[in-house]
Amino acid sequence: MRALIESYFTYYTHPEKVVYALVRQRRFGIAVTGYLAAAVCWVCFFWLGAHLTAWGFVWRLLFFWLLEITVGYLWAALSGLFLSFFSHENGSATLFISLGISGFVQSFLLCFALWRGVFPILSSLAGLIVFITLVLRFSFAVLNTARGGQVGLNKALGALCFAFVPVFALMFLGLGAIIILIA
Repeated sequence: MRALIESYFTYYTHPEKVVYALVRQRRFGIAVTGYLAAAVCWVCFFWLGAHLTAWGFVWRLLFFWLLEITVGYLWAALSGLFLSFFSHENGSATLFISLGISGFVQSFLLCFALWRGVFPILSSLAGLIVFITLVLRFSFAVLNTARGGQVGLNKALGALCFAFVPVFALMFLGLGAIIILIA
């Protein structure tokens, strides 16, 4: 926890140094904490104000935490191959940590959920806030991937977008299989 707090305050003065140090030291705990922060934000965003029991909150928190870690793991694994072509010392571990750190950006959802509780008229902006937060999180992940992998922004963006190629290929092949079965 101390490393997380020190990294947080040092990040504002030397972001490249902090991200590179986190990646080099393989700070798995900080990445998992980032995924946990994102999970807390999802749960609070969707269920703040709902009458949740303690068990309901814990169940949803565990579900979203495991979902965040699983998506981060798969995204890092798929994109790590592409990143390793440009950065010999970094790959999937760099991406997993960068994606985990980006989970802290989702605190915007928590802030919006609190404001929505005070001003219910803001509920109509919920979709827009989720979209903006996801764009910010992706941008932060690209920036930190570039810093941690010591590659350019274009290569970091390409590495993170590379994960979508097999996903779209599977969707396309599945749709083709359905069409063949129906026809």
